Amino acid sequence: MKTSPFPGMDPFIEINPRWEVFHGWFIRELARQSMGRARELGCRVDVERSVYGREPTGELVLLGEPDLLAREVAAVYHPEPKWSGGSVALAEPRAIHKVVLDPDEMETYKQQYLVVRESGDWPRVLAVVELLSFANKEGSYARKYREKRSQFLTSTVHFMEIDLLRAGKNPSRDLFPELPRTPYFIFVARKTEMGRSEEGYPLRLQDPLPVVGLPLGPGRPDLPLDLAAAFQSAYDLSHCPSWLRSYQDEDVPAPPLDESDRTWVTQVLKSPQPDAA
Repeated sequence: MKTSPFPGMDPFIEINPRWEVFHGWFIRELARQSMGRARELGCRVDVERSVYGREPTGELVLLGEPDLLAREVAAVYHPEPKWSGGSVALAEPRAIHKVVLDPDEMETYKQQYLVVRESGDWPRVLAVVELLSFANKEGSYARKYREKRSQFLTSTVHFMEIDLLRAGKNPSRDLFPELPRTPYFIFVARKTEMGRSEEGYPLRLQDPLPVVGLPLGPGRPDLPLDLAAAFQSAYDLSHCPSWLRSYQDEDVPAPPLDESDRTWVTQVLKSPQPDAA
């Protein structure tokens, strides 16, 4: 097993396609490692995913789950004429433009996230955990994600947002002007009878990744999410030899580090990099 030379987040992962691969493994490992404790609390942990694609206009749109998308596409193309189900005549369009999307050429993205539900026949969603990606933070999909985020915040579901990317804007950080402006940030919305309490966890590049409690509601303690353990497993599962070479051959991906962080990274990379036990 290889281990990252950094005690917390590894800034060299903050570039695609490394990030996309790491993102998927991190969410799955976070779910796997917390599943046992969740079962003890009468819950189950699922990994779900949103699928979004880029239309010919360049706009990123949320498409949904892959199996649901397939059913919707199959249901769209019917040769029968339009019918209102009654005697009302429907207007006929003056022009029709058909757009054919080639699945092999269409640019699609998959965003995985963690969902905690109650066990039982009618499982209620208790909490959602999102690990931010580049698409969440910048570009045309950022607006779509913020709409989704707002729905979580106004619902009864507890919400955790993990930001391990220095690039892009994260509105959660602006909610805590009293906290230092750190490269990484964890946000927790804990629902209460009157609304919610918002928790901020700033993280420096030098900080180990913490164990953060995911609220599950009255009658249950927080579900501990060990971000460091999930990071190490995801790093081991997703890294390739080129990652290790990048420590010597590449600069830290944008945005640029400040002088103190840049000096610290140089010192870390000069230290021996042993294999993990």
